Amino acid sequence: MQKVSVIIPAYNKAELTVKTVESVLAQTYGNIEIIVVDDGSTDDTKERLTSYAGRIEYIYKKNGGACGARNLGIKKARGEYLAFIDCDDIYLPRKIEKAVECLNENPRFGFVHTPVYFIDENGRSRGRYPRFQKVPTGWISKKLLQKNFVCNSTVVVRKTCFEKTGLFDEQIFTPADWDMWLRLAERYKAGYIPVPLTGYRKSDSYIARNLEQSKREMLVVLEKAFERDPALPENYRKRLISNVYYRQALAHVRAEDMEKAKCEIKTSLEEYRFNIKTLMLAFAIMIFREKVSVILK
Repeated sequence: MQKVSVIIPAYNKAELTVKTVESVLAQTYGNIEIIVVDDGSTDDTKERLTSYAGRIEYIYKKNGGACGARNLGIKKARGEYLAFIDCDDIYLPRKIEKAVECLNENPRFGFVHTPVYFIDENGRSRGRYPRFQKVPTGWISKKLLQKNFVCNSTVVVRKTCFEKTGLFDEQIFTPADWDMWLRLAERYKAGYIPVPLTGYRKSDSYIARNLEQSKREMLVVLEKAFERDPALPENYRKRLISNVYYRQALAHVRAEDMEKAKCEIKTSLEEYRFNIKTLMLAFAIMIFREKVSVILK
């Protein structure tokens, strides 16, 4: 039975981190090591986890971001498979069992992921993602370039994959998971279990509060991908960049900041004037005006 190392980067969410740990301890799969990397928490995370001594490995490090915490967890992990879950999310009981089963049955898969249930602060279900989208499997890098559809707290990876892809980029914060999944998908096939096995907690969104940083970093992720694949057509690159500005425009609409949304729409169409999604968003703003933010929420 393969050992699975579950890596949990934790930061100032003691109560939720305990719930995350409990969900991993409740797994039906038997051979799991739990590594909690405390990224410099100033709350009582350490104290709350002392009762789990012997059942988890707790590591404290100076605050440096989730990527640094994940990378330290990867280096410490002894498992053949590595699973990542954020400290405010939870696993359903058969999460690891099903992921290991998928990887064992498909030796060409480098990693596997699943959809998620959205949960609120009290753990109540608030829908799922993706709802209707057909998620590709196998060689998914071209599709993944268009949009990150791999949910961070669902991924289980063969540890050997990191020998070729390298670790998480600690210079990127918001879309660092997208960057990693792209690098994995360029070298390895991806598996997908079409059953939500992770509870993804919807709370205050860092991305929503830091849209400019998010945009800059998404463009960096694309630029890195372009450097790895110089054969990508220029027109296709412009479409991908245009999509970043479209998603930013959509986020500003939902935040009811129409002026910024219009600026992002303008830039999106300057990059690629035939972006249908951007054109439709511009049309919706023109027709529905302020009401469009309610429609799109």
